[in-house]
Amino acid sequence: MSPTAAKQAEQLRLDGNTYFKKGRFAAAIDAYTEAITLCPNVPIYWTNRALGHRKRNNWTRVEEDCRRAIQLDSNSVKV
Repeated sequence: MSPTAAKQAEQLRLDGNTYFKKGRFAAAIDAYTEAITLCPNVPIYWTNRALGHRKRNNWTRVEEDCRRAIQLDSNSVKV
């Protein structure tokens, strides 16, 4: 992961958080998905996206994203 990709991914996470707080869950999911595309080994991006899917009652996606986050960080308290 390049420093530029990491910086872009972190900004996308922050954007996703802003969308999430405003109830714009689809936009939040899109932002987290872009962050995952740039930096797929960062567990917080997966857990944040899982929370967006949870708000949309997409339980299959919640489980998939949580499983991936656990694979990346089995000590995560957020999952």
